[in-house]
Amino acid sequence: MNQFELRRVEQQLREALRDTALSWVLDDVDAAIAAGVPEEKILRRRAQRRGDDTYAASPISVAARYEVVDRSELGHVEFEASRKRGTLVIATRAMTDEERVQLLLDAVRRVLVELPEIELESLKTLRAESEGDAGSRSIAEAVVFEPDESARSRRSRTEFRADRMPAQRRARVSQLLADVARDVRS
Repeated sequence: MNQFELRRVEQQLREALRDTALSWVLDDVDAAIAAGVPEEKILRRRAQRRGDDTYAASPISVAARYEVVDRSELGHVEFEASRKRGTLVIATRAMTDEERVQLLLDAVRRVLVELPEIELESLKTLRAESEGDAGSRSIAEAVVFEPDESARSRRSRTEFRADRMPAQRRARVSQLLADVARDVRS
């Protein structure tokens, strides 16, 4: 897909989520987009020329004496040598259109496909009676996933129950999302 198509798909996904009980997913996706993608870089000093007066230089000229090198541009041997002469730093970059669409698709898949599966597995574990425990505890009927207490979401979270979405429908949704993700990567 080209950038125009990716932006259109992203907008369509956002519109679909905005008007549903899943609108809170956008808050989490937007926070991840704002954080950016971390990348390892090397900050190293450029080779100094004769006659450079380090002590009388302005802050701008001092900063110009350093370069930031993307780790992916260096081979293994050159990277190790650069690490010894420079400092490994973590920088962030903005997500590409493809990465943003993929993030939205992954978030929807986690909520609609993986979360109900986790709930079902958790209920199986909670419903299993251990030896000597017969009848001494109540049976769990549902699992509710609560947001982190420190989460500052503007929207309320939605309660999902796995038994409301049959396994066949989850498998179909998973396949649809996989197909869209494959189209995004091509």
